[in-house]
Amino acid sequence: MTLPASAIEGSTRGSARNFNLDAVRAAAISMVVLAHAAVLSPVRHPLALSLAWTGQFGVDLFFVLSGWLIGGLFWRERAATGTVRFPRFFLRRALRTVPPYLVALLLAWLGVRLFAPERAQFDVGYLLFLQNYFQKIPFFSVSWSLCIEEHFYLFLPILVLLAVRWRRGLPLLLGALVLLSPICRTFLETTSTIDVFDRSVLSTHLRLEGLVLGFWAACLSVNQPERWARLGWWFPWLAAPAIAAVLFSPFVPSRLFYDWGFTALAVAFLIITGWAAETPAWRLPGSVAIRRLAGMSYSIYLTHSLMLHVARALAARYPACVEFVYWPLALALILVAGYGFSVLVEKSSLRLRDRLVPPFTVS
Repeated sequence: MTLPASAIEGSTRGSARNFNLDAVRAAAISMVVLAHAAVLSPVRHPLALSLAWTGQFGVDLFFVLSGWLIGGLFWRERAATGTVRFPRFFLRRALRTVPPYLVALLLAWLGVRLFAPERAQFDVGYLLFLQNYFQKIPFFSVSWSLCIEEHFYLFLPILVLLAVRWRRGLPLLLGALVLLSPICRTFLETTSTIDVFDRSVLSTHLRLEGLVLGFWAACLSVNQPERWARLGWWFPWLAAPAIAAVLFSPFVPSRLFYDWGFTALAVAFLIITGWAAETPAWRLPGSVAIRRLAGMSYSIYLTHSLMLHVARALAARYPACVEFVYWPLALALILVAGYGFSVLVEKSSLRLRDRLVPPFTVS
């Protein structure tokens, strides 16, 4: 019998169909949206901004999830066939992410062109996912994280297949990549106090450790299931300390957090992801809503920033109650836009991908 990759993924606890991972994905997009909503709120509350500090790390949680899920596809194909068909692998990744990205980029550019034309400076780097190396991203600034992921999808699998030819080559490569980011952050940035997001450093490959750790964990789960099972025994015990580490991150000295805090967060999120992947399905209220939110997470990520600016502009027309208008309006617009984008653009892109590049099958 021949099974499509989607069926294989659906039958494994580390797959995208795992409800627990859907819950983690829904939490990640909620963190990102609430953080950006707090930052763009017409009324800046200290409590909201403190929540925004923690919420911004939803991006790091997405990095771990992406590494885990893409790594699962990569390692399962290699385990089944002995290799990975790179043209098919790259094309499926590109058709999954790039068409929705290009549509969202066009919408973002049109929005800036209409309402802030001085910022509508388009650069070909946007089409090559290089804007995260710009000194400043003129618009569609949330796309910095997509750039890191696209670089990761393109280069890491090639490096991995080269590394596995040598004994201990793979752990040495992945370990070096995990340490690359904090070491470079430590020595490339000389500022003694860092209290804000430093895009010139953090929106580049120096935010790489979450993706690498997720990819590495997927490798262990497929190729060394006994070792992964031994690690998995610890995940439920370490989940609470991992969540506590995220919540208490604002109290870490800024310089120390800048250098090594993102690495610690990547480890914490890997524990949470591993816990989710290796435990029976959680019984959570609103499970249908959680699945739908998780399914729309990419569309929401691509469109939520534009919707927040729209909500802010509309709420400004009611200065007496601007805050009470902004928050419900922003969340409503984000959900509506995310749903519409998911149905009209993202799902169309998925259908096109499966038609042009059929999924990997194994007998």
